[in-house]
Formats: sequence, C-alpha cells, structure tokens
Amino acid sequence: MSFDVQAILKSMSPKFVTKSIRTFDRATTIVVGACWGAAIVMMAFALYAVSLSASTHRAAETAAASEPVLPLVVRKPMDVHDTQALLDRLQHRFPDIKFALGNDQSVTVSTADGSKFREWLTVLGYIDTISPKYRWTIKEFCVGKCPNNPLMHAVLKGEKISFETPSE
Repeated sequence: MSFDVQAILKSMSPKFVTKSIRTFDRATTIVVGACWGAAIVMMAFALYAVSLSASTHRAAETAAASEPVLPLVVRKPMDVHDTQALLDRLQHRFPDIKFALGNDQSVTVSTADGSKFREWLTVLGYIDTISPKYRWTIKEFCVGKCPNNPLMHAVLKGEKISFETPSE
C-alpha cells in the first residue's frame, strides 16, 4: 500500500503535473493543427470545385448565346382551291395530257400516247416551275408497263413549306 501512496504522491508532484500538462498541450496542439490543416485543404478543394462549376456554367451560357436560333419548318397540305386552279391552268396549257386530283390532294399526270412522252416530262417539270411556293414529292412514277395505269403515269403530292420563328 505504501507503493501505491508513493506512486500517487509522485504523480501529484508539481514537476510531474507540469510535465504531463505540457505533453498534453503539445498533443492537443498537434491534433488541432492537423484538423485545421485538413480543414484548409478541404476548403481549397471546395473552392476549386466551385471555380470549375462557375467556369463551366459560364462556358455553357456563352455557347447557348452563340448558338443560332433555327426557324421551325411548318408543312401544310395544299389548299383544294389552289390545287384545282393549278389543274385548270395545266389542262389549258397541255390539253393532250390527263390531269386528275386525288382524295389526298395529289395530282395525277398521265397519258396513254407514247408520242407525248416529252410533253408529259415537260409537264412534270412545269408543275414545279409554276408553283414555287409548294414542294412537290413524287409518290408514283411509271413509264412503260404500268399496272392498271396508262402508258405514262405520275402521282405528285404538294405541300406548302413555311418557316416560323421558334418561341422560347
């Protein structure tokens, strides 16, 4: 028991207490310094990440601002009145060629006379020339042995193309 009392008295000595407080202070200073160092490094990484994010956001805004605004293409079918006026004009100009208007506003150009081949081809080119506001698509095209059709047969479908500015 005297050994324990001596150890306790020795641990209570001012010299030992001062030495242990200094050691504890040094350890605490090292731990606190390491925590502050880690906090500074983490803050630097966070600032770097924010800087990268801001520069990326700025670059995206610059790219979006420099990108042109493309117009919207609007496709509308031909008006029945316009199509009929076109057919009347063509029939007057080319009386030897047959013209018909389909249910889907398609124009059928046909002839059974082989000697009218050049005139028939001229009509196909002329349709595009006299109606520049329409875009023509060939749905059917047959020359020669056409099933259930005359010798030369073409079906054209017209649509009006217009452009509108997009709404943002």
